[in-house]
Amino acid sequence: MNINLLRLSIFFTTFFLSGCAANNYVSTAKEADSPRLNLQYNIQEIEIVDSRQKEEDIKLPVVSKPNMLIKHIPVLTASHRELLEKVIRENTTSSGTSIKAVIDITDSYKEFTSTWSSEKEKCYAQLQVSFIKKDTGELITGCHTNGELFVQSVDATNQRMEELYKLTLKNVLYNCLKSLPVQEVN
Repeated sequence: MNINLLRLSIFFTTFFLSGCAANNYVSTAKEADSPRLNLQYNIQEIEIVDSRQKEEDIKLPVVSKPNMLIKHIPVLTASHRELLEKVIRENTTSSGTSIKAVIDITDSYKEFTSTWSSEKEKCYAQLQVSFIKKDTGELITGCHTNGELFVQSVDATNQRMEELYKLTLKNVLYNCLKSLPVQEVN
């Protein structure tokens, strides 16, 4: 009887610590500030293009089975758009060349997988960014990048997965902007 009680307490301890660790990771990553890039562009307009086949948001199972895979392409929401615009504005100055920024979401998704002992929440994004001279329509610079984030726990949640998705969009866009050549102010 003592062995069963020990096994049960180990299971519940692992269950709660795993969920706490995943939540802590997402919270810590969300609060982490990346240094401002101060790209010398004067953003006049931001256009967000969604080139993906859109679906409804992911529906996580109440009880998962081993080897389960659920993958969804979430609809681009107003909060996703605001986040992308904020990343562009925070990392550019209001001096330099007047441009239109075009962010093309070429691929992104939320994915849920499970094994007999854990669940994995993964988010992926692939973006293409173009900076176009506002007065001539000429392409000044651009970048194309992708990335993913994931957490593993014993209990996946829609809220954590949405936070992870937003973090993925933010990080991929930031890394794309970071790869742009430094623009000298004229």
